[in-house]
Amino acid sequence: MIKEKNHRFRFLDYAPPIVAFIAAIAAVVGSPKWDTAAPGFAKITPFGWLVLAIGLLALITSLSVTSRNKREQVRQRQTKERIASIGKHQLLRAFQHAVHPIASDSIWRRQCREPESPLDLLDPERRKVLATLDLNSKSPYADGSFEEIKWFSMLERAAREGSEEITTTLQIYASYLSPEIMDATTKVLYSDFLRFRLLHIHDIVQANTYRDANRPVPFFWVRDDEMHNPDYEEFWKLLTHAMTLCGAEAATNGQPKFSLH
Repeated sequence: MIKEKNHRFRFLDYAPPIVAFIAAIAAVVGSPKWDTAAPGFAKITPFGWLVLAIGLLALITSLSVTSRNKREQVRQRQTKERIASIGKHQLLRAFQHAVHPIASDSIWRRQCREPESPLDLLDPERRKVLATLDLNSKSPYADGSFEEIKWFSMLERAAREGSEEITTTLQIYASYLSPEIMDATTKVLYSDFLRFRLLHIHDIVQANTYRDANRPVPFFWVRDDEMHNPDYEEFWKLLTHAMTLCGAEAATNGQPKFSLH
C-alpha cells in the first residue's frame, strides 16, 4: 500500500511538465481552435476544447503536486519538532542528573529550604551552607555495594554521568536541536566549574587529605568571595539559560525548575 502511494506521488511529480508539453504541441501543430464566424462558445472548435482540457489537466496536476509538497513539508516539520522535543527532554534529564546531589534536599535539610532552580544556588545563605559541606564525609547515597559513598565521590560521579548523557544527546539530536540550544549546552558542558571542579573533585580532596585520609574537606570553592565567584556563578547562570531553552517547567520564582522526583 505504501509503495503504491509512493509510486503515485512520483508520477504526480512528472505529470505537470508532461501535460504542459502535450498542450504546447497541440497549440503549435493542432487544428484551428477558434472559429471567428461562429457565435458565443461555438467559436471554440472541438480541438480548441481539447487544448483547454489539456491545460486544465496541467493546472490540476500542478495544484495537486503543490498541495502534496506542502503537506509533506508540514509532516516533516512536525516530525522534526517531535524529535527535537525528545532531545530537549533528554538534555533536561542530563542537566539535572549532573547536579542532582547539590539540588536534592540531602544537603539542605534542617538548614534551609532546598533550591527550586539553579539561580537559587547563588543565594548567599545557601552558598554558606554548601561551603560547609564536608566532601570527605559519608553521603546518604548507596549503590548496592554496601560501601559508603562519600560526598566528593557522589558529586563527581553525578557530574561525570550527566556530562556523558549530555554529550550523547548532542551527538544523537544535533540535526534537530536549534543552534541556540546547541550553543548553550556546549557552554554548560565546557564551563570551568563543571570541568575543573566537579569532574576533578576527587583530585582536590586527595590533595587535601594525602596525610590524613579522614581529614574534613569543606566545599570551599563555592564560597561567596571574589576568588570563587566567577566559576560558580557562571555555571548556574549557563545552566539556567540552557534549561530555559529546553523548555523546563517554571518554578515559583519564574526560573527553570529542578525536577528531581
